[in-house]
Parts: sequence; structure tokens; C-alpha cells
Amino acid sequence: MAKLKEPIVWEAFEYTYREKTTDWYWAVSIIAVSMAVTSILFNNLLFAIFIVLSFFTLMLYAKRKPHLLQVQLDERGIQEGRVKYAYSSLASFWVEDRFGETKIIMKSKKKTMPYIVIPIVDVDPNIVHDHLKRYL
Repeated sequence: MAKLKEPIVWEAFEYTYREKTTDWYWAVSIIAVSMAVTSILFNNLLFAIFIVLSFFTLMLYAKRKPHLLQVQLDERGIQEGRVKYAYSSLASFWVEDRFGETKIIMKSKKKTMPYIVIPIVDVDPNIVHDHLKRYL
């Protein structure tokens, strides 16, 4: 295996952010309140509390903007922000180019994290594919 002289580096947002309309917030609120009231009517207070907490958590994450992360591919693994994925922890990969978005989809050997998706921005996907093919 030929060593990579310089790592492949780019910056990408951690996910694609879509602005939510007020209708979306109203719909989610109505559904959450309906579920909470229904669970109270069925004497399931614990589930009602769970629904309310889930609703507030969803609202916090819905407003959250994605962070810009640096992605780096080198001979030891893939680093996305502060998270490092060693090639030994990955089973396979696929470079996908659909709907104008290019991304790496990697299957992890860990049961709790089966797939890792990393967007590719301003880098030739063929270079990324050839590099990953050497290790996976």
C-alpha cells in the first residue's frame, strides 16, 4: 500500500439544515399535546412525562444549526471534527452522489453505530473513493 503524502482535508457541515416553518412547529406541538393528553386519560403519567420531555428535546434540536467540521482522511483513519474513526473499526464504505450531494457512507463494525455518513465538499469523490479503497 502506497503511503498518502498529505491527508485529504475538507470542511463540511455535520448535516443538511432545513428551516422549519411555523406550521411544522404547530403540527408537532398538536401531536405532542394530543399524545400526552391521551396517555393521561389512559392513566399512564410516566408516558405523558416522556412525551413532554421528548417534545422539548425535539424543539431544541430543530432550532440547532449544524456545526462546520473539518474532515480528514489519512493512513490511520477518518477524522470528522473531534471524532476519529479507525479503519479497523469500519467494515465497508460507499461514495454516493445523488440529488446534488456527495457523501461517504461507511458501515461500522460497532452494533450501536451501524452507519456513518460524511458529506464530501470541494474534493473529488474519485480521490476519496480511491483512498478508502486502499484501506477498506
